[in-house]
This record gives sequence, C-alpha cells and structure tokens, in this order.
Amino acid sequence: MKKRQSGNKTQSSKEINLSCIHARDKKLASSTDSLSNHGFAEGGFQDLENEWRSTPDVMNLKQSINFECSNSIPINFTESWSYFMTNDMQNLMSRSEHIKPQASRKLGGRFRGLVGNPPLNPSLVFEQELIFAIAACPMNNDVSVHRRILQSIYVFMTKNPTCPRYGTHWEEIGFQGQDPASDLRGVGMFGALQMLYLSSAQETKETLAPEIFKLSRHPIHEFPLAVLSLNVTKMALDAFRDGILNRMCNKANSAIFIVNQFYLAILYRVFIKWSNKGVTIHESCFLLKAVEKWCRAHPKKTVRRLHKYLDTHSAAASYKRQKGMELRSKSNPALHSSWLDLTKPSFEVFI
Repeated sequence: MKKRQSGNKTQSSKEINLSCIHARDKKLASSTDSLSNHGFAEGGFQDLENEWRSTPDVMNLKQSINFECSNSIPINFTESWSYFMTNDMQNLMSRSEHIKPQASRKLGGRFRGLVGNPPLNPSLVFEQELIFAIAACPMNNDVSVHRRILQSIYVFMTKNPTCPRYGTHWEEIGFQGQDPASDLRGVGMFGALQMLYLSSAQETKETLAPEIFKLSRHPIHEFPLAVLSLNVTKMALDAFRDGILNRMCNKANSAIFIVNQFYLAILYRVFIKWSNKGVTIHESCFLLKAVEKWCRAHPKKTVRRLHKYLDTHSAAASYKRQKGMELRSKSNPALHSSWLDLTKPSFEVFI
C-alpha cells in the first residue's frame, strides 16, 4: 500500500513541471549499458567499475564539490541581485527575443497608455533586460554565487545549516532530484533568485515562506514547493513580458521590486486557494491556470491582497519573535542572538 502511494506521489510531482534526470546520470547509464552489451562478465564488470571509481579525477566528485562549499555562508537576495547587476551579462541581454511581448499590440505608443498597458520607462529598460537575461542564465556550478543561492534557499527554508550541493535533501523543499539545477532550465537563475527572495526577505521569511513550506509538507495536500515556485516565476515573467506590470513598475520606479512583489502575490493566492479548498496535487493544474488568469486580469488587486496579508501577519510574527527572544534571553543570555545571524562572517555552513 505504501509503495503504491509513493509511486503516485512521484508521478504526481511530474504533473507540475520538468524531469530531474541529470545528463551525467544518463551518460553513466549509457556507458554501463554499452559495457554490458560487449559481454563483460558480472565479476569483470564489477572490477572495472571499482577501478573506474578509484580514479582520482572521478572518485567522490560530488563529495569533493560538497567539501568545497563547506566555507560558504548564506547569501540574501540583495547580495545576489548586486552580483548579477555588476556581472557581465551582455551576451544574454543582447537576445532581444526574451523581451519581445507575446501578445502583439496594434496601437501606437501615444494611445497605448490610454487604452492598454503603458510602455516601460526608459530608465527601467536595463532592469528589464537584466531580469530576462538572468532567466536565460543556466546554473553554473563553477560560480560560487550560483551555488550559494541554491544552498541559501534550503538553509532559510528548513533552518538547517547543513546543505551539501548534491543529495536527496533537496526534495524536502520541492526539487525533484539530487541536483536542483535540473529544475531551473525553464526560468534559469531568476527562478532561484525569486525563491531566495521568498525565503530571505524580511517581509516573508517569517510569514508566507514558513506557512507555504508547512503546507507543502502536509501528508494529504503536499506539493513540490520548488517546482511550484518556478512555475509562479514563469507566470510573473510572462506578465512582465506582456507589459501587464509596466504601470506599477513606472510608479515604483523599479522593475525588479514589482516583479518580485507580483511573484509573491501569485504565490500567496495559490497558497490561500490551496489551503482553503483542500486542493491536492492532482488538481494543481486547474488551480494554477485559474490563479494565473485572475492575477493577470487584476495585477494591482493581486498585490494589494498580498500587502494586506503581510501587514497583518508581519505584526503578529514580529510580536511572537520579540516575546520568544525575551524568554530566551532570560533563561540564557547567550541565546539572545539567532543562529542564522548573517552579520557574523565566521559563521560556516554547507558541509
């Protein structure tokens, strides 16, 4: 009975998005098949495999990468965004097809703002191009910031400071395999950036993030949180590409802030509908389509409802945190500081 449920869970998680089979795993599997087809005896193949695994360049590759990450510390969204702002992204930013609207508009620029969506302010074009460039940027394991972004998501979500680069622990936060980079192919590093924003932003790290993480682990209403987050990122990018967020971006004089707020707002609406209606993974496709349609039609109202939720819950979370700190400081003054205090440069995680 348990085995059947486990199989259904695996099949259901694929209904949301993406396969998580890594290319290296495929290559290893094909190499094994080719050796088997050439008539290697079972014992001979085992000896060959043992010899291959003992090769210095191959042995414990993933473990060595995990060890290299042992001196990393968590990184927040602001630091990550600054990295991409200062990094050379010209080759990705030059791909204009990422920015072209999916829905063509026949009205000229003078009348477009009166009837439909206004054009984006010229001062925000660089942000627009950078956002879509990051969305086209694949995860690079040789870039320490890329690794730290992924690992920080796990640390902030689970409050567990131990996060190897590879392993089954990624499934705890909703990735579909041992390497979360496999799930980022649709929205690139921008998908990871937005999940980092959810888990590390002051307004959500003690409100929406823990609540939606708890719901994703529910025995009946569970869902792969990371895969859901990546789908919501795609919704936010599509709305931004179609100019739906231009008016709010112009008013806030920031593209990245509004795109992130719209991402959180969509995620919040999914969370509310999922929890209130008792949705299961089998019904997720219909829910996501309905939520996306409503949010695209009512972008301002979508964000306002998020802010109303945050205003209410942030005050409660702040009061609860303050009372907890007072109780801990009375019992043990040394515990007054949080274990996740990022102001301590000597703090080491990711072993």
